Amino acid sequence: MVDVLAAVKTRLSALGYTVAETDSAAIDYNVKKAEADLKARTNQLQVPEGLFYVWVDMAAGMFLADKKQTGALADQYDFEAPAKSISEGDTSVTFAIADTGSFEDQFDAMLAKMIEPSAELIAAYRRLVW
Repeated sequence: MVDVLAAVKTRLSALGYTVAETDSAAIDYNVKKAEADLKARTNQLQVPEGLFYVWVDMAAGMFLADKKQTGALADQYDFEAPAKSISEGDTSVTFAIADTGSFEDQFDAMLAKMIEPSAELIAAYRRLVW
């Protein structure tokens, strides 16, 4: 199986996070945490090969959620909402903002999907325990 740690770092980079050398221990921890979670959910001794990308997303999502909760993502992501409306004199400009919420709301929803994968997908690899 391809190196999960390298895949998580690649996934984080794809999501716009610049991985620092100091992040290695936290990423490794989240890779192991996601692995334990998937093993428990599937009742298998190894994470099934078909869940590789789920494993990578879970680890990356857990890592970003930890970083966000500690306030360490402020230098990587801008969660400030842009101005929705600007008025000067009798001229008014209103910007279209997604109905799905602010960037932070969308980011949180993405993290939730990454951390908590589809139960049907996990069930496809689950072994029964007798």
